[in-house]
Amino acid sequence: MRPSPFRPSRVLPPLVILILGSACDEKSVPPQAQEAGAAAVATTSSAAQPEAPRAPDILIDASTVAIGTDHVATGELGLADKVAVFLTGRPAIEGHTVSLVAMRPAKPSSVVAVVSALRKAKATGAVVHTEARDNTTKDLPLSFATSSFDCAAVAWIAKDASIDVWPAGGGTPKRVIKGLAGPDMTLGTEAIMKQAGACNANELFLGADDVLTWGLVFDLGTSALGSPGARASAAVLMRDANLGRKPVIE
Repeated sequence: MRPSPFRPSRVLPPLVILILGSACDEKSVPPQAQEAGAAAVATTSSAAQPEAPRAPDILIDASTVAIGTDHVATGELGLADKVAVFLTGRPAIEGHTVSLVAMRPAKPSSVVAVVSALRKAKATGAVVHTEARDNTTKDLPLSFATSSFDCAAVAWIAKDASIDVWPAGGGTPKRVIKGLAGPDMTLGTEAIMKQAGACNANELFLGADDVLTWGLVFDLGTSALGSPGARASAAVLMRDANLGRKPVIE
């Protein structure tokens, strides 16, 4: 018997065989399984992506400022500078609006110091989260502006719990005397709204004597900014106030 002649045209190159084999395998897999496999690959790829950097958690209470795992006692001199050490160069600080939590018993000056530290770290603004009187957590947006229209309202809660309101350009303060249970937030808010009037200022200048608590500053600020017709959208915090004079911002 004569051997069959060799026919090169019938021998398939290995690459063609591999492609055909892959095509056959793909056809043999049900569409549902193919979709599930694609979804699994996408999920694995997504899970492998690193999380975006986030700013450290900032918490202010009556005795301590916590920045992530770092702590600074609020009674220390140069509090703003010491807090700024732990904020400068950290992720999502420079060029960002930074969130922080302030407990109601915190001193107003401690919150002002942290805001000053954020300025030093080149943040562009802040939002303070604090528990309100109705036990819900509310937000007070803070502006880092150092000046505003002369018609902007300035409100200061004095150590006797009275509230003084005057224009940022200077003028005679309107005093709201203490209410039955502390500063009269209703009449204080009305005085702020009356002072602001039709002023187009975006800022409300706000502060309190340090024998009082941050919670009172927060209550007055959220009440004024949340009032119907309010034009201001953020507060600028003051450490001290000369009644009737232009506010000085750190």
